[in-house]
Amino acid sequence: MRTLPRTALLRVLLALLALASMGMVLCAPDARTPWWGITGNFLDVNVYRWGGHAVLSSIPLYEGLLTGDDSGRFYPEMPFTYPPFSALLFTPLNLVRPRLMEALWLALTLVLIYLAVRMCFRALDYRPDRVTVQVSVCLALITLSMEPVRSTVWLGQVNVLLLVLVLGDHLAWRSGRRWAGIGAGLAAGIKLTPAFLWGHWVLTGRWRLAVVSVVAFLGTVAIGLVVIPGDAIRYWSGTLFDSQRIGRDSMLANQSLRGAMARLAGVEMAPTWAWLVGAAVVAAGGLGVSALAHRAGHQLLGLTLAGMTMTMVSPFSWGHHWVWFVPLLVLTVHYAAAGTRRSLWLVPPLLWSATANWVQSFPDVNFPDDRWVAMGLFMLGGDIPPVIHGVMTNIYPLVWLVVTVATAVVVTRGRRARARRPRAHGEHARGASPD
Repeated sequence: MRTLPRTALLRVLLALLALASMGMVLCAPDARTPWWGITGNFLDVNVYRWGGHAVLSSIPLYEGLLTGDDSGRFYPEMPFTYPPFSALLFTPLNLVRPRLMEALWLALTLVLIYLAVRMCFRALDYRPDRVTVQVSVCLALITLSMEPVRSTVWLGQVNVLLLVLVLGDHLAWRSGRRWAGIGAGLAAGIKLTPAFLWGHWVLTGRWRLAVVSVVAFLGTVAIGLVVIPGDAIRYWSGTLFDSQRIGRDSMLANQSLRGAMARLAGVEMAPTWAWLVGAAVVAAGGLGVSALAHRAGHQLLGLTLAGMTMTMVSPFSWGHHWVWFVPLLVLTVHYAAAGTRRSLWLVPPLLWSATANWVQSFPDVNFPDDRWVAMGLFMLGGDIPPVIHGVMTNIYPLVWLVVTVATAVVVTRGRRARARRPRAHGEHARGASPD
């Protein structure tokens, strides 16, 4: 098994960065904007609560907007955009008082963030010693200042749970567990997008993993059809295809291929045919490179790239959907620690800089605190040259493009290098992870 560098310098540096990250999370936005603070919102988890309440009260899930008087915060009416199974899963959120529910959800999310980091190190075959624990804690705290994770915590989103379910399946497959795939199937039942990973598993020859996941997903569909048949039929017969229930394609918050296409074309809604063609190209390229990485032994990198590609081709991807930057950050630290080039240590801070929760506030009487706060590099405005602004507003798709191209180059060069030299005694066996 691998071990992280034992030098105290690395852990001290990471600890200082973790403290700086916490300072950024707790102090930005500033004291003028408490609603935008890390514990000032929890809108999405309350929407989950409303969905569960709708099920318990026999209120239609998809025929209009849901609302509730739960915690007295500033909440508009919101649509319920998740599959029927998720509403059933969220019904227990109504068993406790709203503020207690929010506190428990926050605690669960923080634990899951740390767990995701630890699972990544386990997937990379690192020894579960004291150094790994310390580095994992620091990286988990650092990820809190990354916009996808910060927004996930702020909104009370479910994305980190889905990430952990998929990582759990990956680790179960590596351990030869026959039930591997159930987690991703449940994740797809909660939020459809993880179903995209079935393509990655099929392309990498893991048919059993894909089949178990599909069966688990179909089980969630069946549960919805049995318990709330009206809502389930309405959802599966059309509601799931209506991306306009979420917002315009061109919204800066839409960090997907479709959003980038709309912004670059200067239109509010990207033509469906153009997006389908582009999505097919992106899916083929992303999954193809992911499969190459997996076959070269970079299994976690392949899974991470597949997850990022999933987010790219989704019709609407909010910034908080990009929680796949968590395993990507772990991978950059891993490659920097395992590599011989010191320049590799520039990659983790570059990734953080592109995905950090940079903030900018503007007076706006239509929002709580009479201010609107832009969070994330893609939301920043002002006197910025158009070319640079175009890069900033599409930063997450650009990160996907850089990672895809870099992975393809590195894997291709590695294959050519191995082809030019005889197979060394003791080289990694096929299927092992040389990450």
